Amino acid sequence: MKHLICLMTGFILSLIAVTAPSAIAKEADLPDAMQHMVKAPDIDFTNLRDPFASYLIRVRPHLNSSATSIEPQAKQDNRKREKLESYDLDTLRLVAIFSMGGERVAMIEDATSKGFIVRRGHYLGKHNGQIEKITDSTLFLVEEVLNPAGDVIDRQVSLTLNEVNE
Repeated sequence: MKHLICLMTGFILSLIAVTAPSAIAKEADLPDAMQHMVKAPDIDFTNLRDPFASYLIRVRPHLNSSATSIEPQAKQDNRKREKLESYDLDTLRLVAIFSMGGERVAMIEDATSKGFIVRRGHYLGKHNGQIEKITDSTLFLVEEVLNPAGDVIDRQVSLTLNEVNE
């Protein structure tokens, strides 16, 4: 039994002695894994946007300081706000278009069925919508709205005459 253990030990030691120099040689042949690693760019964490913060909160200070914000636009034009500018366009209905004195005019109804006569150049809606054109069945106006960057842009809106069959 002692001889068997001695033989086994000798065999194992001879294997280690034979494989050790070749293992060292194989390590030298292997490429360095660190030379292929890419260094991450430096990130300034103080200027990153919080993904959970509202975009509108970030834009709001910019709007309050800018001279082109939507609310004071009527004051900058030095004009008196018209009655229909206090209504949202969704609550207004185009009920009639006709000619008066050689020019097209339209009749707009509010939610309480009160009628208003409007012409080209009049304002309506909460976004300073100005009537640009009145055709046989449509009233076209241009509103000033905010784009996602917080800038004031013009948006084309139309109200269409709905036919009612009674």
